[in-house]
Amino acid sequence: MTPQRQDPPVGVGIGIDPIWRLHDALPPQWHGPVLGPGIENWAAITENDWPQLDLSSIPDPFAAELAWTAHWQSEDGTRVAVLAIAQLANVLRRATAEGHRVPSSIREMDYDAAVALQSWFYLSRGKSVPSHKGRARLRVLFGFARQALISACHDGPWWQLDEWHPRCNPRIPLTAREPCGNYGCSPGQITQPWLRSAVKWYLGTMLESGTLRWTTVSQERILSLRRFDTWLSTTLSDPTDVLGDPATAVEQAAAFSRWTADRRNRATRQSDTRHLGTPVAIRAVNDDLRAVAGLFEFIAANPAESRTVLGPGPWQHVTTTHADSWFGRVTRIPHHHGFSDTHYIDDHALSQITAALPLIGLPRDQQLTLTRGDGTDITVDGLEDPQAMRMILLQILTGRRSSEIRTCDYDCLSATADQSADADGTLSRFRYAQSKIDVAPDTILVDREVAEIIAEQKHWLHTHYPNVDHRFLFVQRSGNRRGDKTYPSGTYNWVLRTLSSVIQIKDSRGHRVQLSHTHRFRHTRLTRLAELGLPVHVLQRYAGHATPTMTMHYIAARDEHAEQAFLATTKLRADGTRIALSSDDHDSLHLFRSADRILPNGWCMLPPLQTCGKGNACLTCSVFVTDITHSSVLKRQLHETTEIIDRATTEFEQKHGQPMPSDNVWLNLRRAEHTALTDLIDTLERTPENPLDDIAPPCNRSTAGPIALTLEPIKDRRGTP
Repeated sequence: MTPQRQDPPVGVGIGIDPIWRLHDALPPQWHGPVLGPGIENWAAITENDWPQLDLSSIPDPFAAELAWTAHWQSEDGTRVAVLAIAQLANVLRRATAEGHRVPSSIREMDYDAAVALQSWFYLSRGKSVPSHKGRARLRVLFGFARQALISACHDGPWWQLDEWHPRCNPRIPLTAREPCGNYGCSPGQITQPWLRSAVKWYLGTMLESGTLRWTTVSQERILSLRRFDTWLSTTLSDPTDVLGDPATAVEQAAAFSRWTADRRNRATRQSDTRHLGTPVAIRAVNDDLRAVAGLFEFIAANPAESRTVLGPGPWQHVTTTHADSWFGRVTRIPHHHGFSDTHYIDDHALSQITAALPLIGLPRDQQLTLTRGDGTDITVDGLEDPQAMRMILLQILTGRRSSEIRTCDYDCLSATADQSADADGTLSRFRYAQSKIDVAPDTILVDREVAEIIAEQKHWLHTHYPNVDHRFLFVQRSGNRRGDKTYPSGTYNWVLRTLSSVIQIKDSRGHRVQLSHTHRFRHTRLTRLAELGLPVHVLQRYAGHATPTMTMHYIAARDEHAEQAFLATTKLRADGTRIALSSDDHDSLHLFRSADRILPNGWCMLPPLQTCGKGNACLTCSVFVTDITHSSVLKRQLHETTEIIDRATTEFEQKHGQPMPSDNVWLNLRRAEHTALTDLIDTLERTPENPLDDIAPPCNRSTAGPIALTLEPIKDRRGTP
């Protein structure tokens, strides 16, 4: 039969318990008390192949709560935890029959209370306490499902809840570029009640107004304000003193700054203790100070609303002076590009990474032999996560952030707009999940290699999630029956950390490279594009940055590339000797690009308004000599000079849209060469074959030894105007 409603209701305020409103909204076949018969695809949406779930004979409102929870799991894409729900139903039946005390509802029963009730149930039947596996079974029910139940039954503002998770509470605002929230946060863990209520109101309002994003709130602001709460509880005899005399605010902000700069005070997990010896970044300390100052500023700017929402209390004493004092403790970080290659991954390390990537996609029952960073060979089991393997490949090839790859859409590739520029079909437009900068673009051009990786991932999706309307390219492996949840960031980081610890990658200088720091691939990709000579505005567009300053922050200053660039800009004389370019030479080369200085093979380095009387064959040079034996060479040079003049003038007009000026320095010199060659050949053709038959200058007569020549000194080619 249908669960009966109790009086008085358990709901908030006057009225019926909200669970009955939710229960009435369920499809009829989910009302119970027996779930299964009449529910489409019951076997596919449940675990353990149970034909039905009996919720009869348990007290209200447990039956309605469990029915709604089961339906939510089916809609969420996870499998209905029939084993956990059936066991809890048996526990409640026995506890009710034997008069054992139970909480009033699942909403009032947390995981610890459920485990205690489960242990009583086992012991009352003469069995030992449940195993770890048996207790873990309840986590499925008292995790997301219970949190979704609490959120759905809460009639007040969503931010009043102690647990925030978009998966469980669709009222939490997400931007269009935050397709789903795989992570939540817990403002209820703030111990000071007056601070907890203010933080909820402040962050909830900032989210609803669009001032802050869910990513910022859940991963940064909440943690900063929880550290503030810890500092208040551990260092001040009366935590409300922080809102007291404004004259003490500066000193208190300085004390918190010193406290939060100690990494021991920031450790919230066991993994945080591994980094106790490293200093805390100034930016992290500034973030904590800004979070507190922002809270003070918000409440000081809304005194009337504060009294209504928070009621009487210490917040009535906060002023803008408090906020200004805390903002004033923020340390200024110089915004200059640090010339360093700290975040750059060199070819030596990158070759180790690409060689080890197949290990990520290899099944766990297979092994691969790899060479570690120290040169030793090891044989290790596969990690069986081909999605992670393809994600890191895409990061390496595109330079995108990990979140932009991990949450990108299934239909992320499209044809290029200019088909003529991609005649061979090797380019595609890749739309990534840009979620950081609203005004930044979210597409880049990619080559065939990237497209093949994406096609391989799509094939994997169709194999593992057939008959599914795919939304994302990379998906969560467990608890994702419909394939509509993105790949979790925590899983991705765990895979990369595991691979790093196994192969211990080292760069050419012997430094360890941690794969979990995937932002280094972004630095490396942008650095290599910059070294190819891409303009800054093109790099900015590719990186998806709002300013070129941020783009230049990603460019590593590599000594190796600096040496290569220096050698590439070396200029040589005609005789092969090098010349050093001064700043004036560079100005002439790049600033004075007038038409009369453009040469077919470069530029004229002569300063503006100055001329040169020499040609590239030195035909007009005073020290140039020749004879009839070079006649064929000179004729060929005349022919080539004529062709060069015709070809260069034609190309100049096609390129610049105007004829080459008559005063063009290159054209004048080539014409001078042409005239000199013509006159010289005519003179040589009039010379008799045997010069001894005619009277000739003494220098042309045969002698027994070399002829002494007096040559003019070579004048400076940079003549006067």
